[in-house]
Amino acid sequence: MSWLEKLLPPKISPTDPTERRQVPEGLWIKCPSCEAVLYKTDLEKNQNVCPQCSHHHRIGARARLDAFLDAEGRYELGQEVLPIDALKFKDSRKYPERLKEALENTGETDALIVMGGAVHSIGVVVACFEFDFMGGSMGSVVGERFVRGVHAAIEQKVPFICFTATGGACMQEGLLSLMQMAKTNASLTRLAKKACPTSAC
Repeated sequence: MSWLEKLLPPKISPTDPTERRQVPEGLWIKCPSCEAVLYKTDLEKNQNVCPQCSHHHRIGARARLDAFLDAEGRYELGQEVLPIDALKFKDSRKYPERLKEALENTGETDALIVMGGAVHSIGVVVACFEFDFMGGSMGSVVGERFVRGVHAAIEQKVPFICFTATGGACMQEGLLSLMQMAKTNASLTRLAKKACPTSAC
């Protein structure tokens, strides 16, 4: 080895790809509006609004409810109501398979979450659609949970609020899903009459 080689820093040897330190997935998010690369934790602290361009990122139903409701005194309504494959529906896949996949992807049992709680200490009942659960489609469970939420609001004499994010009726439940429109409309009509009993409203 020459004196010059001794003075120069050693060559950087390439590391084995299997030994490279892996960056955990989901740590960074690219804004679809301004394409800025954002640290996920910072984005969540900013209510999922991009600090560069103010683009509002999509959030799940539970995250929306967490941001909206007071932390104390929350309770869920209708979580025991679960979907069934009454029609034994199958298109390219069976309905139970689609339900299982949606559960694994979202952690939810159906496309609507209903919670009682408060906003700045004012009692409310809030329903929120989870679009990532089969496009937030309305089936029997969504209809039943929605109606239970409306009835709870009527009984407690508090406002009923719904955050909608739905792709329509759940085709895998056929006519049963279409019947939910009449069911939910009837409950809202009852709510409107309780809230404003005079004909002048």
